[in-house]
Amino acid sequence: MRLRMNSMKGKILALLFLVTTVRAQEVRVTTLEELFDLAKTRNIALQNAALQRDLALITRKIAGINAFSPRIPVSWQGLNNIALQRTYVPGTIFGQPEGTYKELVMGREYAATFNLSPQFDILNFGNLAQRKAADLHAELAHFSEKEAERNLFLDINSAYHNVVSYDRQSEILRQNLAIAKKILGIVQHRFEEGVARSQEVNEAEVNVLTLEGNLVQLEQNRSLQVELLKVLTRTDVLIASAGAAEQSVSGGAQSTFDTDLARLRWRIAAQDAQVARRDQWPVLSVVSSFNWQNLGSRFFYGPENNAIYFAYIGLKFAWELPTNVQKISNLKNKTVQEKIAENNLLLAEDQEEYAYLQRATGLEKARLELATQGKIELLKKDTFEKNYAQFEEHILALDKLLVAQADWLSSSLNRAAGAVTVEYNRQILKINNRY
Repeated sequence: MRLRMNSMKGKILALLFLVTTVRAQEVRVTTLEELFDLAKTRNIALQNAALQRDLALITRKIAGINAFSPRIPVSWQGLNNIALQRTYVPGTIFGQPEGTYKELVMGREYAATFNLSPQFDILNFGNLAQRKAADLHAELAHFSEKEAERNLFLDINSAYHNVVSYDRQSEILRQNLAIAKKILGIVQHRFEEGVARSQEVNEAEVNVLTLEGNLVQLEQNRSLQVELLKVLTRTDVLIASAGAAEQSVSGGAQSTFDTDLARLRWRIAAQDAQVARRDQWPVLSVVSSFNWQNLGSRFFYGPENNAIYFAYIGLKFAWELPTNVQKISNLKNKTVQEKIAENNLLLAEDQEEYAYLQRATGLEKARLELATQGKIELLKKDTFEKNYAQFEEHILALDKLLVAQADWLSSSLNRAAGAVTVEYNRQILKINNRY
């Protein structure tokens, strides 16, 4: 019984620890920059991009060493010559009559050889070009990391401003819901007094239900966007009321990130073509060989065995004539890819200029629309307030009042969404121009 109680206590403590841990992971944020900071440290896509950058740096270091292709082959072999080579030499060498031959056995039955052959290239044009290509790929990995960060921030910007928009629209809907309930109360009171029809009560109640349904939908949409932010930041974020406007941020200078990235890819394609071209050039190397041989008649490394040392060092010139089909095909392929990358660079220059103008124009358009929407909202609000006063005085019919409220509500929602759109577009400019 004691063991079971101890086990239950352990489970309760573990559960409490889990709940505490989950709560500790919740992070309350109020600004877009706070979300950016969370994502930079926790997003898996950014972590993978950083790892790719580290791999590229390792590859660059290896390519620097491999430019001279240093290698030290080491080998050992032990041979049991079960049938030694035999040869015949003139017998006169051994004092025998002319025209006779003496049989000689060449070599020893047991031969053990240890070989050490240090080699390195003095001139290997293909490897030298590959080292430069590795430098460019390391630079590309850095660009890719920044590109992943930019794309992530753009996604966060979109989700965050959706939350801001839903919060502002919810606030407007709650205000209108309070007014709608007040109108419903007036109509019900009039119905009880016999001066209003049941149809009017129904219309007023439908107005309340519609606003309540819209509020529920906004809350659901907001929850989805918050969940998206949790995925993007890998944090259990709690978005505080986002009704306050963001601090105004300037667009900044026009970014050349996409053009620089396209130019780097063109340089990489050109360098890859250079690697393929120089792979067909000759190679000059230093070669050497150091050998220790042990020969015996009974077994390996016996006390009566003979030890022999021989070695050489020199230069080796190797050139594979340009007849290798695979190398020729690879060069053609890399040359075409270089041309494609060059064309992509020209496209990137034009597209980046257009994209910047589009973003700047979008921001200016949103500002102008916001100013117009603000004026329309004021006019619609004034119309509703005057209609409401006439409704209270039994001068205006309910249906016209509800139409006026719907018009005011629509203009208020448009103005709120327009204000968020201005901030959203301004942040798009800022995010793109920070890279």
